[in-house]
Amino acid sequence: MRTSARITMNDLNNETLQHNKLPALVLDKLMEWIMSGKLLMGDKLNTEELANQLGVSRMPIREALSNLEKMGLAESVPYAGTRLVTLTKEDVRQIYIARTALEPVAAKYACEKITDKKIENLRKIHEEYKEIASQDKPDAIDVYQQNRLYHFAIYKASELGRVCTMIESLWDNLSFFKLIYGQALLNNRESRERMIMEHQGYLDALEKRNSDLIYGLLRENLEKRAENIPYNSDAYFHEEV
Repeated sequence: MRTSARITMNDLNNETLQHNKLPALVLDKLMEWIMSGKLLMGDKLNTEELANQLGVSRMPIREALSNLEKMGLAESVPYAGTRLVTLTKEDVRQIYIARTALEPVAAKYACEKITDKKIENLRKIHEEYKEIASQDKPDAIDVYQQNRLYHFAIYKASELGRVCTMIESLWDNLSFFKLIYGQALLNNRESRERMIMEHQGYLDALEKRNSDLIYGLLRENLEKRAENIPYNSDAYFHEEV
């Protein structure tokens, strides 16, 4: 789990800083720029320019950009280099439609196969999620990572490996939107409490081994996401042509 205290690029001037920490520091700064709006969807990420801006060599920049790609936040474009992904509202809607088709099924199978030990582990993940989301100013990255950990603890219990791989790909594609809009969402206490209650509902259904219940809860919540992409998210999307 990430710490709540952000490491700043001033730390890069510390001569005692271990070299292998540089990529993590660079990644942290790039994430900070994404969250603040300094970097927008579709922006090109030039290795040399970033190295000059941050006062580091190109190697940690390349590693940080590679990690952004693995997180679904950036992509390599032939003959153009690396850029942040571009999403439209229609992209987000279709991703949620696909998630609605897959995730309730995985959860239903998980309900039939999950062990008491895995449920206990899920309960611990949920408690950590509640702790993070209940902070006065929760960090969207921390919440996103813990939320993802929670959901995939359920889906992987289904033992549907190929289905889980497809779900992971959909989550990766949605990362940019989830992170940026997620920060605005987390500023609303009611929204945070709703997310905690949703997780509690899934956990209760698993403990009761009620596969129909968890299927219905997940499907209902994902359908709402697909139908209600927030109006105030326009600033994060490129215009459709």
